[in-house]
Order: sequence, then C-alpha cells, then structure tokens
Amino acid sequence: MNRILLRALVGLAVSIELSSDEEIDPRTATTLLDDLAADLDDLSESERDELLDFIEELADATRDPERREVLLDLPDALALTDD
Repeated sequence: MNRILLRALVGLAVSIELSSDEEIDPRTATTLLDDLAADLDDLSESERDELLDFIEELADATRDPERREVLLDLPDALALTDD
C-alpha cells in the first residue's frame, strides 16, 4: 500500500479521535470513523496486516503520549482486529 496515503488516512483518524467536542461534534466524529471502518472492512487480510503494522510503527515513533495511546487504540476503534 502507498505509505503516504496510509499516513494521511491514519493521521486523519487520529485527529478526529483527538478533537474536542467543540471542534467536532461527537456524533459527526463517530459517523466519520464508522464510515472509515466500513470501508477498511474491504481490505484483504494482507492489506489489513500491513495497515496494522504501519499503525504500530507510527505509535512506536511518536513522542506524544496521547497520540501514541490513540494510535494503539485505533485498530480496535476501526474494527481492524478480530477481538
């Protein structure tokens, strides 16, 4: 997958998660992330694994603890895991 697109997509999802209720209405944020999760459901298993690895790389590389926490929670928030 294109790493630039992955970084943009993940960055957008993280920004939505980190936004305050005043910046983005919580219902809108939920709808946006639910729509994203629905689209990502079409990924093949190898594409899903690549995205999960990429998110983990970003989490390991960030120095911002809040951003790191959101990145680590993102796979579950986007229904990318089998849990």
